[in-house]
Amino acid sequence: MHRVTIRQATLADLEQLIPLCIDYCIADQHEVDENLIRVGVHGLLESADRGVVLVACDDSDNLIGYAAVSAGWSIEIGGADFVLDELFVREQGHGVGSQLVAAVESYCRSIDVRRIFLETERPNERARQLYSRLGFSEDDSIWMSKDL
Repeated sequence: MHRVTIRQATLADLEQLIPLCIDYCIADQHEVDENLIRVGVHGLLESADRGVVLVACDDSDNLIGYAAVSAGWSIEIGGADFVLDELFVREQGHGVGSQLVAAVESYCRSIDVRRIFLETERPNERARQLYSRLGFSEDDSIWMSKDL
């Protein structure tokens, strides 16, 4: 397991985060639109009401991974539910992803979030195995989306 420092990202981290987010899009086979990435990350960094980005840093404070979590609210569970929107680690298999998820859970508990949701791409079995080992379970619900 790599020893890393995990902290909340700030606007000063934006330029280091962008390449990681691009790598995430490539790995997940999403279209890469750097402007959308920049706007999306900036929006989370400028307002904790929207969510948070946690970053994993090496000994030189270089970013090696991140977890982006977006805020929500659920009548069904009577409180806040957050979506683990993105999790990416440049070098997988060293425990950094697990450390980021643990940090996300800790952060969410500290602000009384009641549930964390996430989605994975259908072919991303490795991600589902990680999340399953960390206590996440598959739901019967089906996520649907519509761009506005």
